[in-house]
Amino acid sequence: MDASTDQIKAGRIDTDNTYYELYQKSVELGTWDAEKLMHKVGFEEDREVWNSLDDNEKEQWARLISYFIDGEHAVAQDARRIMKTVSSPWFDRSIEKEMFASALALEEAKHTQFFDLYLTNVMVDKFPQYELDTRRGGIQIPRTEACGAGEMFERQGTLQAQAADGGDPTDIARAATNYHIGVEGILARGGYFAKNRMMQEAPLKLLNKGFQFISTDEGRHITFGLEVLNELIEKERDGVPAYQGVENAIWEQAVEDIGYITDTAYFITESVGDPLDVDFDELVNRGARLAGDMMFDTLDLDAGSATEFMQAAADAMEDAQGSDYEAVIEKYDHIYSAKMAGD
Repeated sequence: MDASTDQIKAGRIDTDNTYYELYQKSVELGTWDAEKLMHKVGFEEDREVWNSLDDNEKEQWARLISYFIDGEHAVAQDARRIMKTVSSPWFDRSIEKEMFASALALEEAKHTQFFDLYLTNVMVDKFPQYELDTRRGGIQIPRTEACGAGEMFERQGTLQAQAADGGDPTDIARAATNYHIGVEGILARGGYFAKNRMMQEAPLKLLNKGFQFISTDEGRHITFGLEVLNELIEKERDGVPAYQGVENAIWEQAVEDIGYITDTAYFITESVGDPLDVDFDELVNRGARLAGDMMFDTLDLDAGSATEFMQAAADAMEDAQGSDYEAVIEKYDHIYSAKMAGD
């Protein structure tokens, strides 16, 4: 007779560890197949809805999806660095942490795959210059380059490289803050809020289903990142010399990133006329609440204040209102065209 599950024991692996629990959830819930989802749901209904939209509505969707596909591509590239970082001597050695990081790498690659397939089969008229991978001489999508998200993803690559290649605890804290709080915790989750609003006017069934799977995966990634940051904070609060400055590093990176995030929120709403009624103010308030929950409730940061954080967002909002996004998009369209032509 097979042993019942409550009799199964592990040796080296701590099955009560939070990282192990996250890994196990990835095994159970993160096994959805992007290609099979495409075949099961089909593109037809989404294409019909897409073709019924006017150009301004399509443009708003294109601005949202551009930063998602470039964001997922960037985090998929950086996942290997996270795997290296969490196995560094700055953390208590944890096979469970490394196990989850390996699951995160697979999931980020799958998110990239989903958006690539969707964009190419439904929204291709808004992305005539897309095919060049950033590792094969390409650049980010021109719409991504035009807004704060593009700068944030480029910053992410630098921070993750510093953290993985001999970085100290403050380097690791900055990288984890940018990736797990900024990109996944605020930018992506704010994007889900915008998507839900836009779906009320333009119900794209397949896109919505993919977003549901992706947001579930990202929830685990955010929890993982906050656990990693808590480990660093605890060592700083215990007085370990090498970890001093971790909280300040988290706060400084969060304040820097909120500028990019606020600019992106304006880019996908007010700057295009918000035809699908996302509401810029509600989107910014949503992001502020998410940031507060993570930094002040979960991490209990003492380094900054909610007032200071909101002022940084307000300053970014003012700057965004004077931005000529269309000119930047046109500039990068020309750059992309030249690259496609081999010039």
